[in-house]
Amino acid sequence: MRNAIFGLLFFSFWASAQTTNDSKYREDQLYATIGYPLLLDAPEGVTQNKLSHTFSLGFIRDMPFTANRNLALGVGLGVAYNVIYTNYQYDSIENSFLIVPNDIVNQWNSSEIEIPIEFRWRDSSPTNYHFWRVHAGIVGYYTLNATQHSRNGLSDSKTALSLDKFRLAFRLNVGNNTWNLTYSFPIDTLFETIEPFQNKPFGTIKYAKLGLIFYIF
Repeated sequence: MRNAIFGLLFFSFWASAQTTNDSKYREDQLYATIGYPLLLDAPEGVTQNKLSHTFSLGFIRDMPFTANRNLALGVGLGVAYNVIYTNYQYDSIENSFLIVPNDIVNQWNSSEIEIPIEFRWRDSSPTNYHFWRVHAGIVGYYTLNATQHSRNGLSDSKTALSLDKFRLAFRLNVGNNTWNLTYSFPIDTLFETIEPFQNKPFGTIKYAKLGLIFYIF
């Protein structure tokens, strides 16, 4: 994970040197997000508790294809870290899931590489940095590591989680200047194995991401 972040920062620095403040300008290349992961299509009784969160940092190569550079294609690379607090616990001994009481703190932690591909509109100019933007496209997530951390007053345990190695989601970023909303809606399910749970497989679980995205340059 550390090597991925260093590599991303180096690539971002190199690419920023290619951008000039003239008629060939590029926009919104280095980004950071903070958000809330939302479990979707979960079995009945599954809830989220405490403050689940997700962070990401990445670089998108902005490639305008109109003369005024207000329409562009973006292709990028980033890293993300996600924490989901839920009462849905994986039992590695039984290879199954169960709902646990509220006195057990149960969290899913995962780190992943994200690969966004998006169509970009903005009303910017070479000298206007306060503009409206709409970016829409697809983002791919490649799981680097995923664990479950469960604890209460008597025990503390960590278990590996088998998430799908590669997942796709639709992503929409909308905003003006500093403040921009981002929403990622999942296409693929979260887990790679499918086991029944109360007549509904846990393999149907997906999670979306809702939050803020900040463009550094």
